[in-house]
Amino acid sequence: MMGKETSETSASRYSTGSARLLTRLRRARSEALKPPPKLTLSQWANTYAYLSRETSADTGKFKSFRYQDGMLDAVTDPTVRQITVMKSARVGYTKMLDHMVGYYIHQDPAPILIVQPKESDARDYSQTEIAPMLRDTPVLAEIAGDLNSKAANQKVDKRIFRNGASVSFVGANSPAGFRRITVRIVAFDEVDGYPANGAGDEGDQISLGTKRTETFWNRKIIIGSTPTVQGISRIEKSFEESDQRHYHVPCPHCGTKQRLKWENFKWDKDESGNHLTETAHFRCEANGCRIEEHDKLAMINGGEWIADKPSVGHAGFHIWAAYSLFPNASWAALAVEWLAAYKDPLRKKTFVNLVLGLPHKEVVNVADPDVLKSRCEPYNWETLPDGAIMVTVGADTQDDRIEATFVAWGANGESWVARHEVINGDTSKLAIWDEFDRLIREPCETDDGRKLFAQAVCIDSAGHRSEMVYKFARDRKRRRIYACIGRGNRDPKAPRMIWPKTASRTKNSGDKPYIIGVDTAKDDISSRLAIVPNEDDPTPRAIHFPAVGLSSDYFTQLTSEHAVTKTVGGRTTRKWETKTAGARNEAWDCLVLALAARMSLPNKLDKAPRRQSRKAEEKPANDNSPSQENATEVPGDGKPKERTPRRKRERWGAYR
Repeated sequence: MMGKETSETSASRYSTGSARLLTRLRRARSEALKPPPKLTLSQWANTYAYLSRETSADTGKFKSFRYQDGMLDAVTDPTVRQITVMKSARVGYTKMLDHMVGYYIHQDPAPILIVQPKESDARDYSQTEIAPMLRDTPVLAEIAGDLNSKAANQKVDKRIFRNGASVSFVGANSPAGFRRITVRIVAFDEVDGYPANGAGDEGDQISLGTKRTETFWNRKIIIGSTPTVQGISRIEKSFEESDQRHYHVPCPHCGTKQRLKWENFKWDKDESGNHLTETAHFRCEANGCRIEEHDKLAMINGGEWIADKPSVGHAGFHIWAAYSLFPNASWAALAVEWLAAYKDPLRKKTFVNLVLGLPHKEVVNVADPDVLKSRCEPYNWETLPDGAIMVTVGADTQDDRIEATFVAWGANGESWVARHEVINGDTSKLAIWDEFDRLIREPCETDDGRKLFAQAVCIDSAGHRSEMVYKFARDRKRRRIYACIGRGNRDPKAPRMIWPKTASRTKNSGDKPYIIGVDTAKDDISSRLAIVPNEDDPTPRAIHFPAVGLSSDYFTQLTSEHAVTKTVGGRTTRKWETKTAGARNEAWDCLVLALAARMSLPNKLDKAPRRQSRKAEEKPANDNSPSQENATEVPGDGKPKERTPRRKRERWGAYR
């Protein structure tokens, strides 16, 4: 009896265990076949994403900023086909791009294409951003497997996953990278850094990449970048075509929702006029309320994206560093950066691009001629202000004349037009060149009696009387007289240097003219002309004009050109051209050449003076006085002692 009962009990237990096992297997199969929960991109990132040690100061679970959620969720919004993000640095865009890739690997497997400016950038992004993310994000690690295994099918330029997803990485400079690729998701990163002439002979990179998505009805096109030059910037153009969304935050005092604008960014000064950057704050647009840094987090969490234009399936976002919650983007830090940059045009341009997230507006028109004429000051080439330290000359040749402008230079790029002379005569004859030689030997003079001889001369050798210019410069090479040829900028994003590192060589005569970046020089002078000189204090980079000695049409010539932006065959160019056909521009060209002559010299006029011993005799700095090599010394017995003459070497002031 006992044996029979035991067998029946065992059978019952087996039957029950088997049923439970089958139930669990069915449940496990159901769980395995059930698709993952449908999440927005921001929900996915905050649920699954992890930060890697290679690219993040803080590792661990990712937590998005509130302003990032709107940009992330636009990617998974079915009504949005294209997303444009015009941004500054320090807003977390790269991580958002990473999480987009992770989402489409895990949630919605799809072929993805990432386009970086160069092939090396594409490989670097794959290795330093995507590979660590696949390793450290658990749900992605399960799909990717061992990244070092050959079976994982993981290559730097293309990563393929067993669930059907794939990620390809190409450089915008590679024509072959866009061939034989069909993708559903394409992301163009830092598009303003793409080569201006396209991907070789294939054409515009954004058009090429977009073409690769046309077979998918649910495609996504993502374009993001910090902007560069206004009118040329790709990201600016794409943002203008979008619905133009800006992040509006509530004022912590009156509740008015508004954008954080640079013009409302303020800070205090102390009684001495020193900047107190730690007091940086915003002023409310509606009621002038003072918005402090400690209010930023609550404002960001209570903000929302608001579009300026109706939605057409193209969501555009502009975000800049003032919204960022990163420690290095505090408002006090931004104030410090601005104070360090605003006096330097190049650093100011970088600030506008990388902090404000806006395209930099190049100066495309010089000042009005009447305005420049009204700024003339009571000096001439024989009574230059004491701030003048050295002189350079720029000369333009025509068939019947030579025109030359003498410019005096001082500290911090400040300059004074000393004189503009026209020598009439046949420039194919030696007589006019002898007269020109005598002219450039004449010194200018300052109020305190210093004589300033021309330290360098640049003569335009393109066009009129090239051989005569080459001969004149060749015979006077040791006097720093240079034959020059002006060249524009092929790529506005990579401007040519005003003064080249080395000279070129002509094919026939073997002469070595210097290729001057005239567009860069004209941009520089145009920005200088916009600076109004201070009557009482030195004004860095300002250009002064004399009240006497300039012709009646001098300022008309000086403002005869403007910068023109054109797009031909998908390629954008920017070039300085005369406003009207046949307009005279010799004064403008001479000023450009005088600037090039200044750039040819190594002198740093604003360099701090060396400290002298107490016993040293005080002398005016760089007064262009004759050398004291043969001066006499007076020993203790009171009799002058002749100093042993040293070998003379021609340097600055060689025209004396």
